[in-house]
Amino acid sequence: MSEARKTRILVADDDQSIRQLVCTILKREHYTADCVGDGVEAIEHLEKHDYAVVLLDLMMPRLDGFGVIEYLKTHPPAHKPIVLVISAYADQKFKEVDPTIVAGVLRKPFEVAELGQLVRLCVTGFDNELTHALYASEDQAIRDFVRNHPREGGGGNKDN
Repeated sequence: MSEARKTRILVADDDQSIRQLVCTILKREHYTADCVGDGVEAIEHLEKHDYAVVLLDLMMPRLDGFGVIEYLKTHPPAHKPIVLVISAYADQKFKEVDPTIVAGVLRKPFEVAELGQLVRLCVTGFDNELTHALYASEDQAIRDFVRNHPREGGGGNKDN
């Protein structure tokens, strides 16, 4: 079994079309993707599985992304995931997220082609080709994430 196939990614977004698109991209990249529609379901999955990466929408029904972030803060998993917020909200909302939990933000609309690369970066760490491709992104948030991400590489299923 490939390393990617063993890597589990959680996607929490209430927009079914975005959730389906993101999960399809992740599965094409050979990751195991658990896709949920709200924060309550996200927490249920976090209680059952370790995740390398969590892609989290901020505004969802029942429990929003802020509630999931608070859950991760008060119930840290054995293997700290890299949490990326996916949101259409302006910068002001991001100031409310806990930087000790959230590694970065992916703004909607995002570049579909870059999502798989960004997740691969989070899982495997930096390599020159991938880093160069993401530095060239038209999305400022992706360039900022790559610039600020620790270069030791690989997050996910390591204790961070």
